[in-house]
Amino acid sequence: MNVRKLAVQGGAGLGGTILLAGAMWLNAFQPKVEAGMLDPVRTGGDVGEEVVTPSFTLRVEGVVAARSLAPDSILDDAPAVGTDGVYVIVRARAMSREEPLQLRSAVLETPGGHEFDAAPRPGAGQPPPAEFQPLIWTDTAFVFELPKDRLAGAHLVVGTGGLLPQLSSAVDVDLGLTGARAADLVRKAPERYEMRVGT
Repeated sequence: MNVRKLAVQGGAGLGGTILLAGAMWLNAFQPKVEAGMLDPVRTGGDVGEEVVTPSFTLRVEGVVAARSLAPDSILDDAPAVGTDGVYVIVRARAMSREEPLQLRSAVLETPGGHEFDAAPRPGAGQPPPAEFQPLIWTDTAFVFELPKDRLAGAHLVVGTGGLLPQLSSAVDVDLGLTGARAADLVRKAPERYEMRVGT
């Protein structure tokens, strides 16, 4: 009787432990599944290629780095806005496919799961927001601030954003920044980069 009772209690304990471990695993896994389902559909490409989505087409023209940005001011003697890291400016052209739109989300993704939003420091020169028209190429730029050692392997991810991201379009452009090329960009990064004129 005691052996039978002990076996039933041991089996129940083991079953409960397995169920608890399974529930904990599902709880940890579920948010990642939901986040993946909410991500926009991405179309991949490289620098210089026209990356076509159902909503827009984007072509990255080039990538530059800067140690500081000229201020968003008409005064010539205003100080530049510096950073402890590096500013990365991605110049691109884009057009919508059917109706006017804005590219509301821009992120620089780097290896290791790091993401940097396009948001330069206050006072720094910024590219004006662009509305893209059907079949008309329009110049634009995205400015990111990140640590100098995070530039290698970076991808630009740009999308239309919106309330239903899973229904939106996004491009994922490999910027071709190998370790050597990223180090060269950082080494040659100029001071007081002028966003308006691109120098």
